[in-house]
Amino acid sequence: MSFLAPWALALATLAIVPVLLHLFRRDTRRRMAFPAIRYLRSAQDRSARALKLRDRLLLMVRMALVAAIAAAAAVPLLGRGQATDHAASDLALIIDNSASMNRTVADTTLLDRQRARALKLLEAAIGGDRFWVLPTVGAPVALGSDSRSAAAGVLSIPPTDAAADLGGSVAEALRLLPTGSDRAREILVMSDFQATSIGQSVATLPEDLRLLFSWSDASAGNRAIVDLEAVPPLSGQAGSVRVRVGDPGSRQRTDTTEVRLVIAGEVAAIGQTAADGFAVLRLPDPGEGEHPVLVEISPSGLRADDRRAFVLRTATAPLVRHSGSAGSYVARALAALEAGGLIRRAAPGDSVTAWWSEGAPPAAAPAEDPTAWVLSPPADDALLALFNAGLVRLGIPWQADVVPTAGETGPASGAEIPGLEQVALRARHRFRRTGASADSVLVRTGDGLPWIVAGRADERDYVLIASPLVPEHTDLPLEAAMVPFVETVLFRWARLGGFLPPPTPAGTRTLLPAGVDSVRLPSGEAIRVDGGSPYVPVRAGIHTAYL
Repeated sequence: MSFLAPWALALATLAIVPVLLHLFRRDTRRRMAFPAIRYLRSAQDRSARALKLRDRLLLMVRMALVAAIAAAAAVPLLGRGQATDHAASDLALIIDNSASMNRTVADTTLLDRQRARALKLLEAAIGGDRFWVLPTVGAPVALGSDSRSAAAGVLSIPPTDAAADLGGSVAEALRLLPTGSDRAREILVMSDFQATSIGQSVATLPEDLRLLFSWSDASAGNRAIVDLEAVPPLSGQAGSVRVRVGDPGSRQRTDTTEVRLVIAGEVAAIGQTAADGFAVLRLPDPGEGEHPVLVEISPSGLRADDRRAFVLRTATAPLVRHSGSAGSYVARALAALEAGGLIRRAAPGDSVTAWWSEGAPPAAAPAEDPTAWVLSPPADDALLALFNAGLVRLGIPWQADVVPTAGETGPASGAEIPGLEQVALRARHRFRRTGASADSVLVRTGDGLPWIVAGRADERDYVLIASPLVPEHTDLPLEAAMVPFVETVLFRWARLGGFLPPPTPAGTRTLLPAGVDSVRLPSGEAIRVDGGSPYVPVRAGIHTAYL
């Protein structure tokens, strides 16, 4: 017989406590003078032996109970001899190296605890044992290896900021473990078993395989940046960053934590907030260009959620030209953006950044050669042929057809524009693709037709809107969403704010642009990569690709 936790046998020393209580207990009986003492002496002699036997039996039961509790805590392996007394077997070790395993408890991380347990297990291996070591994030580090190679693989497992899929890892271990032999097969999952890591997938286990679990618990509180909202600098005025800090395990709401705003490695602002509250930090204008911004709080249990990074891109307000009625609703929205300092209206002869055309685009290609076109069809269907001819002239592989509509519909989603999903569409055109392109449908109508399409043609970005932006065709010009909609079209979909890839969660595979030869990690280290190949960031932060 052996024990998984032999240190717990030390608890058996507490069995001496009932003995000490028995020896040092006080005699609480009262002594009284009684003349007929000879009658009591005979009764005492008859019961003394029974009382002593009862007391000793009770003492032994109490001592045995304490010893049994100690033995149970040591987790005995009955009928198996020592840990090394077993037949040669195949064991898959699934070690969780997701973000939650970076939690620090008693000056060590949960991942380090599970590493130590795995190494202790490997010490008990015999010569014929084979091991498969699979981190939940990353490729296997040992496949059918001996204990020494498996131990080296365990030590090589890096911490990550990605999420775990324990069900998928178990399924992968089942695929890797050999079948068709008499060797015992086991899978040991070593994790903190976060609810998000368990998921919904359940692997079907064969009868000859045992699934074991090793749990690391971290019950202490952990402060984290729960949410972050940035308002960029505008027209020379400083912006702001609103940071929400949460600590579900904190009971002292009067505690405060420091929040820091770091731009390009320099601390730009410092604030404080309660254990579960908000801090608003001043975001200064760092000048034109791309600037890495980091928001962080004082270190707590899990460092991964103590910081958030994003890229601040600042540039001169772009020049925008408008074709259409000077009093149209689009013209008014552009005037509102100009008043806010977001854009500049182009004067004749200016080299514009974007051209917003309501109806048919200009008959001749503009000398200004804009980098982006935004086009919406004319309200008069008789002019639709001119609009389509303009699309052909600009190389845009779409044509607009008249769609007879019965009743109202609306956008199928708000496309992150508050209120857009409430807009009614009474008339729109059907967009029909006429050529191959890398464009995408950004918003569809309730009946599934493309409503807003974006792409790139002849080195220009373009955005097509299927409805004329007039009240007869849609309620959008009369709604509060109109100005945010025009801003989103220009700066996000027409990419006047430049192009930044969407945020990618750690551990998610993404495709690198062609020509990229290196990536700088959040730690500052640069690694060589192949352009056009998959890339999996395992640490949260800003990963910069270089051509």
